[in-house]
Amino acid sequence: MKKIFFLLTFFTTTCLFSQELIYKSGGRIFSSEGQKMKPSEVRELLKTQPGMLEFYNDGRSKKTLGNILFYGSFALFAADYLTISGAEDTYPKAMTYVGIGTFLLSFPIKMGYTKKIKMVVQDYNKEINNKDNGLTIESIQFVTNQNGVGLQITF
Repeated sequence: MKKIFFLLTFFTTTCLFSQELIYKSGGRIFSSEGQKMKPSEVRELLKTQPGMLEFYNDGRSKKTLGNILFYGSFALFAADYLTISGAEDTYPKAMTYVGIGTFLLSFPIKMGYTKKIKMVVQDYNKEINNKDNGLTIESIQFVTNQNGVGLQITF
């Protein structure tokens, strides 16, 4: 009887331990307690689901690439402007046009990563909520016989 009580308590606590994730703008993920989670912590949670982990890593890679292109375009604008400002030359040079291209290219990439990370959070939360924990109790009955009184639990 002690073993059964221990197993029921153990399985109940492991089912209650799982936490939902909350997505906020900018690819930030928060725990159900409202604490911001680092990408390494999210990867640790997703390590048992390789498909979701790969999708999350793809989203993070897109975020990094989008940020490099976005901020790099401003660096190209500034570099072209500063090199021309001292000389008697026309302003829009090749670096400015490349900067405009990278600036425009960064938007679809940055919009794509949010969809991937949101999808991972939704799928993870759906899996946590629909997880079959194997503790479905169909009936509980008190049983008596000549040996004493007992409790019958049907799973």
